[in-house]
Amino acid sequence: MGIYLDNAATTPVFEEIIKELPDWTKNLYANPNSVHKFGQKVRNEIEKVRQDIANIINEPYENIIFTSGATESNNAILKGYLETTDKDEILVSPIEHKSVLNVAKYLAKKGKKVKFLKVDENGNIDLDYLKKSISKNTALVCIMHVNNETGVKQNLKEISKILKNYEIPLFSDTVQSFIKEETNFEDVDFYSVSGHKINSIKGIGLLIKKKEISPLIHGGGQEDGYRSGTQNTLGILALGKAVEIWNKNKDEYRKKLKQLKNTFENKIKEEIPDVKIVSENTERCSNISCVIFPKVDAQSLVIALGRQEVYVSSGSACSSGTPTPSHVLLSYGYSEEEALRAIRVSFGIFNCLEEVDEAVLRIKSVFEKLYKFSF
Repeated sequence: MGIYLDNAATTPVFEEIIKELPDWTKNLYANPNSVHKFGQKVRNEIEKVRQDIANIINEPYENIIFTSGATESNNAILKGYLETTDKDEILVSPIEHKSVLNVAKYLAKKGKKVKFLKVDENGNIDLDYLKKSISKNTALVCIMHVNNETGVKQNLKEISKILKNYEIPLFSDTVQSFIKEETNFEDVDFYSVSGHKINSIKGIGLLIKKKEISPLIHGGGQEDGYRSGTQNTLGILALGKAVEIWNKNKDEYRKKLKQLKNTFENKIKEEIPDVKIVSENTERCSNISCVIFPKVDAQSLVIALGRQEVYVSSGSACSSGTPTPSHVLLSYGYSEEEALRAIRVSFGIFNCLEEVDEAVLRIKSVFEKLYKFSF
């Protein structure tokens, strides 16, 4: 029996969406920008989804832009907002997803000033350092809500209070927390969402803006001119359905995810006492657990677990066959050697406690075999 515990990477698609896809494909294939009746029928379906999502997340309808996913949204926000202001400095947390970090590096090459913030040993933003880093030239601050490797949750409300004193907007990548966590983004000026992290299909996301940005993609002027290109009707409908299902069942889903994660962490510590749970004593999301194992490197562990049909991931990247340690864990103060021994286990709503029990047994078995050869 395969046990999929990599839900922070992507999630299985809701059965309700899978059942609807053939009908949507057959009956809603017209271009939503066509003026004829068939096209306008599709357009109405898209706008209904936009309004439904707006109602659920309590945002103005016109602030919601459909994109291809969070990577596009992150690029559009960072590049687009800087084009609207004379200020050219951004402050970026060091624990961002690469779709933010690499955009920041690109902007730096183009002459923008990029300052990286600091986090403490638990992964929380150093608020004093944030205050000291702000200058008259600071245009935007980028701080993700939930870290995709460790699950650490930032206090966006407190961060926003600081920034409001300087009239600096806050941008947050909310991919790992959107609707999955109890959230209130009323103080966040820009945020991004990815559909496939909440049991929708891939290729669809959201950009929520409360301030003006310049468009990243120019063309026919779709999405009110902010994102040209014929809309991904199937993706939009699937995302709308996923948000609807999550919103309807969010209390049940959140409770279940927390139970799965807590059970896993308690059991893995019982079976392998020397493991470390990253940021165990700070506020984290319901479904992500980052575990550092003694002696055994994460890449070997992930590969060996895959052979045992337990599917997890590591925070390290691999280039030319050589693993590199997670930039997130290094920023927390972990050594390179420790960072290379960390795996991420992330739970989804389709997992169950029996899978957790079995996964822990398989992880222990694989770990003990690898551990013998680590000396």
